[in-house]
Amino acid sequence: MSGKSKISRRFKFLWAVLKKFDGDHGFFLSAGITFNLIICLIPLSLLLLSLVGTYLYSDKEVLTHIRRYLEGVAPALDPRIMKNLLGIIQSRKIAGLLGIIGLIWTSTWVFSSLRTAFNIIFQVKKGRGIFHGKAIDLLMIGLAGISHLASMGLTSLMTYTQRYQFKSPLDLGPIFGLLLKYLLPFLFTFWMFFLIYKIIPSRKIHYRTALQTAFFISLFWEIAKQLFGWYVFNIGRFSMVYGSLSALIIFFLWVYYSSVIVLLGGETVLLLEKGREKGNG
Repeated sequence: MSGKSKISRRFKFLWAVLKKFDGDHGFFLSAGITFNLIICLIPLSLLLLSLVGTYLYSDKEVLTHIRRYLEGVAPALDPRIMKNLLGIIQSRKIAGLLGIIGLIWTSTWVFSSLRTAFNIIFQVKKGRGIFHGKAIDLLMIGLAGISHLASMGLTSLMTYTQRYQFKSPLDLGPIFGLLLKYLLPFLFTFWMFFLIYKIIPSRKIHYRTALQTAFFISLFWEIAKQLFGWYVFNIGRFSMVYGSLSALIIFFLWVYYSSVIVLLGGETVLLLEKGREKGNG
């Protein structure tokens, strides 16, 4: 197959993804996911802090990890928003087991909204049902927590190694810096996208399809994050329109764009699976 033919096929595939996204009212679905994600942001952070901070890490270490994660995923995040979020999390009051159960239940809403959107995208006639669907949401919460814990562990290990590195003719400081700043966040993003596309859809998704989509969507998301940050700092004049609310509007816009990217990945998974089934047939 010639190079032009390959490029043409890829453009046709991209157009098919965008066309189906529009037909599924993707922007409307993204708005719903954005609302639930913003609502669940504090409960998710509180849950991570209450569980991980109680048994494995100190509150300060968990808060530092949450701050770094938010700074990494949200370009141009205003320090005032960060300060207020961390203030709410730090001054938490959880009433024992009942409070933790409430946090877990509230945190599942974002994955419930993703399930609903994926049911539309994947043209599912009959979903998993209430109990099976909620079990999938709880599984995703658990996997997300384990992923955050692994990320914290790797970050702590690399920071320790960077600080107390053994005598070596090579200066490993810049290498560790690049790994902490770029590679580790990318791997965490890739892993979360893989879990989303492999587990949440109410139909069987092949590992190769989920891996391919997660890799390209992760790259696309990282590029979009850099472009959005550049636009906010160099071109956007949000403060002229929204005044003191500009920082909040920027944060909401980025969450919305991220939701759009996630659903575009869902459309990609569906079309890849259809192509696979057509090829096998």
